Amino acid sequence: MKNLAVAMLFFTTLLSQNSYAQWSNVSTGLGNKQVYSFTNNSTNLFAGTFNYGLYTSTNNGMNWAQAGIGLNNRVVFSLTMFGNYLYAGTDIGVYRTSNNGAYWSLIGLNNNTIYSLASNQTRVFAGLHSSGLFYSSGGTGWFISSLNVTNIKSIAVNGNFLLAGAGGNAGVHLSTNNGNNWTATSLNNRTVYSVVINGSYAYAGTGGGVYYSQDSGYTWTRSSLNNNAVFSLAADGSAVYAGTELNGVFLSTDNGLNWSQLNDGLPAGTTIYSLYFYNDYVYAGASVNSVYRRPVLQLPVTLSQKICIQGFYNPDTDAMVSDTVSVYIRNASSPYEVLDFASAAVDPSGQGTFEFLNAVNGADYYLQLEHRNSLETWSNMPQQFSGSALTYDFTITSSQAFGNNMIQADDSPVKFAIYSGDVNQDGVIDLSDGSLIDNDAFNFNTGYLPTDVNGDGIIDVADAVFADNNSFNFIGKITP
Repeated sequence: MKNLAVAMLFFTTLLSQNSYAQWSNVSTGLGNKQVYSFTNNSTNLFAGTFNYGLYTSTNNGMNWAQAGIGLNNRVVFSLTMFGNYLYAGTDIGVYRTSNNGAYWSLIGLNNNTIYSLASNQTRVFAGLHSSGLFYSSGGTGWFISSLNVTNIKSIAVNGNFLLAGAGGNAGVHLSTNNGNNWTATSLNNRTVYSVVINGSYAYAGTGGGVYYSQDSGYTWTRSSLNNNAVFSLAADGSAVYAGTELNGVFLSTDNGLNWSQLNDGLPAGTTIYSLYFYNDYVYAGASVNSVYRRPVLQLPVTLSQKICIQGFYNPDTDAMVSDTVSVYIRNASSPYEVLDFASAAVDPSGQGTFEFLNAVNGADYYLQLEHRNSLETWSNMPQQFSGSALTYDFTITSSQAFGNNMIQADDSPVKFAIYSGDVNQDGVIDLSDGSLIDNDAFNFNTGYLPTDVNGDGIIDVADAVFADNNSFNFIGKITP
């Protein structure tokens, strides 16, 4: 109960930070058509409808127009891109186009209802209502897979790793070799309408709520959202959106453990058939008024970082004076703009946790360290957050810092530290820093001051030693 209360407080705080965000109807040109599927080809957003074919938008869903000849009166259950082609899974087979949906051809699995489509670099996968799962390497010839299950309502693909969700209480099945062989998972007694893979996490929307997996889908646990039929799912980092029957959208900010309704702006009693991320928005295909969207909720990504501060470290105890450190997230290419920053206290082992709202998974960032009297230090190369997390240890070798710009502070255990003594924070440890230390020492100054280079609260010759030695060795910051 305490964990749920904490999660609810965190969720409420996030919503207050994003108070501008609510669902907005974006259905100009679509009218009141039900939307079952989405995809995009970088310039166009596509929406598959019930009985009215495909619609497309070139302005993030603000306006829509019917896309194409040959698909106008079809149910478009599913969509996917494969190479330069757009595929549509319909009530009578698979259609394909190469020109933004202008002209469509029925290219296979004729007279079958295609509930689900997905693709990777080598294959298109199609889940059929009554005939199982098929795949194609080019879209014209289709082959039935070895998955001995029918009514494939959903497919999730991550490279050669696949999950297939089936109706008839057949649950989720898994393939590790591009769909050639399949294994039943522990979720084997539910009808599964939607599946999503998100790093090592996977999610399944069933007739009885959401199940989550922490091992990519091998084993499953029922979440606290357990009394709604969940037709659609979308996941971004630790945020998971679930589209339900009659109860709108639910959101989890902790990888599917706890859930809250996210229905501000949605009509009461709305069923959400599809969810999709595109250009910083999450789109919802609804049972009324077609399409809604809202900005993707900003969730922090977390850096777990270990550092050692030269002057604050005691090799006899292998411990450091705790202090506050700032970390700047910088663009990986020149001029290396600052995209975000965070400050946190590091403990005696040098460990600190930093949270960023403006960094995202999968992008390249340099990490830049700053401390009140230490030399600015950068990571050796750009780093990436994955699953909203990144772990980085500056202490294990000097090569963890750009330009190997650290000093060995201990032999056993081996530990490298950022240089101490840049009191005036000008990027160079020199006589000007030593002069500031000498002046404060002469005046018997004490307390939390930049001139306290060893962190003992007293400014004296023990602080000057670090600045003098590093100045003698011409130590300055090294950056890309």
